[in-house]
Amino acid sequence: MKEIAIKSGVSQSTVSRVVSGSVSVNPEIKRKVMEWVRKLDYQPNIIAQSLVSNKSLLIGVIITNISNPFFAEVIKAIEGEAAKYGYSIILCNTDGNLDKEKKYISILTRYNVDGILIVPSNAKDSYFQRLRKMKMPVVVITQDIQGFSCVSISHYLSAKEVAKHLISMGFSKFLFIGAKEDEKCKGFKDQIQYSGFNLDKDFFILGNNSVNTDLKELLGNKLKAQCVGIFAYNDIEALIILHLLKEMKVEIPKRVALVGFDNTFISKEVSPTLSTVYQPIEEIGRQSIEILMENICNNKDAEEKHIIIETRLVVRQSSVKSVTY
Repeated sequence: MKEIAIKSGVSQSTVSRVVSGSVSVNPEIKRKVMEWVRKLDYQPNIIAQSLVSNKSLLIGVIITNISNPFFAEVIKAIEGEAAKYGYSIILCNTDGNLDKEKKYISILTRYNVDGILIVPSNAKDSYFQRLRKMKMPVVVITQDIQGFSCVSISHYLSAKEVAKHLISMGFSKFLFIGAKEDEKCKGFKDQIQYSGFNLDKDFFILGNNSVNTDLKELLGNKLKAQCVGIFAYNDIEALIILHLLKEMKVEIPKRVALVGFDNTFISKEVSPTLSTVYQPIEEIGRQSIEILMENICNNKDAEEKHIIIETRLVVRQSSVKSVTY
């Protein structure tokens, strides 16, 4: 900075104001200083700047599964929105492990990030509720949790739309792949029951950990020759199911219909193309950053917000019963 001041013919304090973005500097002086900043490849000391301004211009983003294309797209949207405010992100992947999540919270705190966007591994854990007492703002994404500002979608209502679609296609047996505690499972189940089906005979749940063996047994024995509508909790799991059904030589969607969740790029690249629930990822990124910035500017005193963004069902070849692929 001293060398830039000498080359530009200005004081070191003027150089400091220029590189910190102050608007009080004469435009011509600013131009001369920035010319030498570029020539000398000057890089401001971010740590020193953060000590002075009490802002690191860093946001921590904690997600549960970086290998899921949905989260990759969410991160891209968040990074683009954060850049508009002059912020960079630090990405942390927990693999749904609560201990890793706690460790990353500690690391981000030590890095003095200005705020955190988080997909919780287990929001019911007592530790997570203690995050409300943190000095830095925390915004939850993809889930709606009391006590935090959140940007999410209604998994429950989205799943009801999936059930309505499968029923309209003439399916009378239904299978959910995922956890029974999942809001998607609850919405799917409730709509099936509301539509007059017998849950004991017409509705089944398979955990994704043992789906290969259980699905073969279910379709081969209990539901042999019957038409089944399957709803998988995300597109990755739906893709696994699709390959398994092909191995079993099950006709899709004449015998079995399949619907995923997230509308990731893979849903359009498989054959048959996958029906799935679209989440407005760009909107999730924009609103989550907007709320976090508001919290950062108000020192965490901003009003708690719960934004629920609408989804839509994208119907493709895997669930249109009148055609066989």
